[in-house]
Amino acid sequence: MPLVNISAAPETDDARRQYDFSHHQDHLEIIRAIEEQTGKKLPLHPIWPVGDHDAFVRAHQQMHTDMVQALELPNAADLQVGTPEAIDRDWFWRNYWEHEAARKKLRI
Repeated sequence: MPLVNISAAPETDDARRQYDFSHHQDHLEIIRAIEEQTGKKLPLHPIWPVGDHDAFVRAHQQMHTDMVQALELPNAADLQVGTPEAIDRDWFWRNYWEHEAARKKLRI
């Protein structure tokens, strides 16, 4: 799944649903590549479909923490937000940056 699908904040509800699916797929691809290249098996946390906001935030942050640690990436982003409205353009950018950093390190 191309990383470009998660490079910008979605503007509509339909675009958000598409973003959520692409975002989940990108996590799957990164997890698979980490296992193939390092032998580290990371857990897949339930982030799609997005339902309960608090559960999503916790699961998603854990996936990023696991990814950053497995790949020894610098400066894990804090992607925990208190309300759905707090997911703003900055959140989408920080999330994208970590996905991009992981993909560069994995060469995928």
